[in-house]
Amino acid sequence: MEKIINYLRNEYGPWGWMGQRAHDALGINRVLPLDFIISCDYGSEIPYYFRETDVFSVEKMYGVRKDWSNEDLNASFDGALGREIFSRWNSYKKKASLICYRSVRRLESDIPKLKRKPRIFAPSQALKKRFDNKILLYRNLAKLNLPRIPGKVDKLGSCTFESLRKEFSLPFVVQFPYGSSGNFTFIIREEKEYTRLRRKYPDSLTVMRRYIKGFSLNVNAITVSSETGPRTFCTFPSVQITGAPECSNFPSAFCGNDYTAAIDLDPPVIKQVEKYMDTVGTWMAHAGFRGIFGMDFVTKDGAVYPVEINPRFQNSTSLYNVLNKRSKSSSGMLFLLHIAEFLQDEDEVMRRYVRRFPGEELMRPVRGCQVILHNRMTRNIVTGKLEAGVYRLKGEKLEFVRSGASLEECRNRSEVMVTCGVPAPDIPLEANAPICKVQMLRSALDPQNKRKLSAEASKIILDVYRRLMLKEQNKINMVKAV
Repeated sequence: MEKIINYLRNEYGPWGWMGQRAHDALGINRVLPLDFIISCDYGSEIPYYFRETDVFSVEKMYGVRKDWSNEDLNASFDGALGREIFSRWNSYKKKASLICYRSVRRLESDIPKLKRKPRIFAPSQALKKRFDNKILLYRNLAKLNLPRIPGKVDKLGSCTFESLRKEFSLPFVVQFPYGSSGNFTFIIREEKEYTRLRRKYPDSLTVMRRYIKGFSLNVNAITVSSETGPRTFCTFPSVQITGAPECSNFPSAFCGNDYTAAIDLDPPVIKQVEKYMDTVGTWMAHAGFRGIFGMDFVTKDGAVYPVEINPRFQNSTSLYNVLNKRSKSSSGMLFLLHIAEFLQDEDEVMRRYVRRFPGEELMRPVRGCQVILHNRMTRNIVTGKLEAGVYRLKGEKLEFVRSGASLEECRNRSEVMVTCGVPAPDIPLEANAPICKVQMLRSALDPQNKRKLSAEASKIILDVYRRLMLKEQNKINMVKAV
């Protein structure tokens, strides 16, 4: 692998990462050293794995943490941050190579201020938007011979609560065509919840379907070109942590991934997931999609139902990269295959890399998990201090062990890593903004219930919040005024 890394550095450097979280670059940087990072967030753990002067961050520039979307990155290219990034790219003697969490519309257009437009390793914005559409997937599941949760596509204004209750029972799910991390997916339990949505979005077309009381799986995959047609490789799945009340106010919120909890999945479930990923990857490839993508599934009693496509890197991709490297995988690096796919049309070396890639290595189980903590209230201020690094649970509280940023730095299963955007004191946090991640080499889920956090994980999360000492900004301002 060292030869291919040196080749990429020499032929296609300088290299950079762009995405909502700077921490997502960590797993890549440990294998392919990066020259810059473009991100929304900025965590206090960054100095432990990267040079602060080479991080171009929206949060670092404007001093606030939001529930970031890719539009925040897209807009940043037109302001002061964009000018700094363009100046850096213009300073390089060679065209920059940019690995993207997902495509950014601004970089697909002409930019007069740039001497050399960066080489972008991501599917186009148009392809990303096409396969992001949950209605598109739901309507095509039958054509792809994939199972579909009972439901329908209709406008909210055309359906009453009572008619949907009779058709699907309670609770039922309303899913808008676009939205990630649980945003714009609603689990409807009462008439007032549905009425509120219906009044606000009467003409919106949505997927309305039965609620499956199982648990969620998430999978990373990649589709590449070959002489015999498109090929799709997928990774071992993780159990997706959703709606954990310990770290979010929203019942459909994405709260993390647990690879350890997936190790005891029945083999037929794993086979179904692998088969469905291959089917969907081939379907996407025929429309021109290539590179990394992911999918979410719901499973119950051995049945597996595809729910949505994530046509991009996922929040779980970075964790998988780190755990895969920790497992001593010599060549099964997902992001390297992603790079190779976008270069193989013009580069024989990368074409050989794709042909020889050991795709079966990606299905090896890995152990580890991450839990994502959110700001559960209104706009808050961090008034405490939380050190990024390794901790150990002692009774009800965490004991700091050493500074760090990567789960690789945990030496045993009793150690806990607090990382990924750890906020500095005095930074404002908007409602539902991600705060940080708790990562472990063991499971965070209850052994008897894959929908519920373990008692130990709950204690860890509670103490992280305690250390942050979040205070409502309005109340702080009132105290200062008095």
